[in-house]
Amino acid sequence: MKYILPLIFSLTLISTGLAWPWGSKPTPKPTPVATPQPTPKPTISGGREIVKEIGNELKSAKEENAKLKESLAAAQEKVKTAEAQTQVVQKQADDLKEWGVIQQEQAQKFMEKYNKAVKRYHRLKMIAAAIAAIVGVFIGMQFMSLAPPPYNFGVPVGAAGLFAALVWFFL
Repeated sequence: MKYILPLIFSLTLISTGLAWPWGSKPTPKPTPVATPQPTPKPTISGGREIVKEIGNELKSAKEENAKLKESLAAAQEKVKTAEAQTQVVQKQADDLKEWGVIQQEQAQKFMEKYNKAVKRYHRLKMIAAAIAAIVGVFIGMQFMSLAPPPYNFGVPVGAAGLFAALVWFFL
């Protein structure tokens, strides 16, 4: 342990480059300094060239302006047609919305009729199962004499349950 910590410390110094702090330092490079160039004095021929360049730029700007006017007119036409198409699409969307509302109303009416029919069906099914249970009781009373005395009261109850279950499951 005594030798491990100094060894780790020395390896850390060597690996980080701090072991040789007296190495050579980079020499600074001179930066160039911009010297101002003397501007030439304006002359008449230089002015004429400038006027020609400005005239050429003006012509090209006029041509560009004419092209931009044409493209603006075309863009305005596209905007007008897009607005017309937007109105058509809006009308179609409104018609579709109305159709959807009508469909929902019809579906709601159908669901109400269906729910009423299901309730009626279950009510009739319950009545049929009750009638079958009563018939099962009467048939069970006929066969009650065949069962031993402690179990003979279970025969009509079992027959009633059997007939009611058969009617309930098959309807």
